[in-house]
Amino acid sequence: MSATDVILITGTSSGFGRLMAETLARKGYTVYASMRQVTGRNAAASEALCTLAATEGLALHVIDLDVTDEASVESAVQRVIACTGRLDILINNAGVGYAGLNEAYTLADVQRQFDTNFFGVVRMNRAVLPHMRHQGSGLVIYISSGSGRSIVPFLGIYAASKFALEALAESYHYQLYGLGIDSVIIEPGRYATAAPRNSLQLSDPVRAGEYGEIALQLEQAVTDFWASFSTPDCADPQEVADAVVEIVAMPSGARPLRLPLGPPRMRASLEALNQAMAQRQMNMLEIFGLAGLTRRAARPSHDT
Repeated sequence: MSATDVILITGTSSGFGRLMAETLARKGYTVYASMRQVTGRNAAASEALCTLAATEGLALHVIDLDVTDEASVESAVQRVIACTGRLDILINNAGVGYAGLNEAYTLADVQRQFDTNFFGVVRMNRAVLPHMRHQGSGLVIYISSGSGRSIVPFLGIYAASKFALEALAESYHYQLYGLGIDSVIIEPGRYATAAPRNSLQLSDPVRAGEYGEIALQLEQAVTDFWASFSTPDCADPQEVADAVVEIVAMPSGARPLRLPLGPPRMRASLEALNQAMAQRQMNMLEIFGLAGLTRRAARPSHDT
């Protein structure tokens, strides 16, 4: 990728998304930082990014985009294409998280979780990938989680959405790699972000009460978990933004499929799991005669 590339990021009002937008723009990329309600609930965040762009002379643009609304997604992507003529990198970052007893969340809650974390990605990819395929190049980055590969008992619904995201992203990897489009799944651990403030509270606490001691154990675990986000040893989320910058700068075809980030012990555990699963996946591809999907087709020569 080159510093002239156009990048679209979802969920940039705070956290990883905002840091990625600022960091990539400062590296010289043209960045479209998207978020919901840029003149409403996220007006302050939108104004802050616009002020930063003006002050530092960055090619950083804020656009309104709600990943749960297909019309909003299509409109935002078309706006980027109309302004730049291309779209080189999509960072699927928008997400929400629930913590607690599964049954204490209603079906509507679970649908909301998946509508953002999973179906939002489906909407974004369907809007963006035709342009990347036309270009014959591109990069799609998925901000997943360590909970997309292993289960913490009080993060069941959130983990389910991230497990689904990981499966979707890996299948895209096989389908797109031969077309010149890379897919990278970032798996952050615990970072000092606003996740505790953004988590949805239990909608059906009566159900939780029926679990007795188990509910109390999980409730305390959730309390301790959210408190850990503000402890001095909690990692700096800038690490995630810096890792994304490194991924973007790598040559096409040389990027890893998965990149665990976070505390060393957790990262090492995920790396071991990912390596074991990668071998299992290769065996599966060979069984179905699809191992060729992991090889990039040679580009036709235009030399005369």
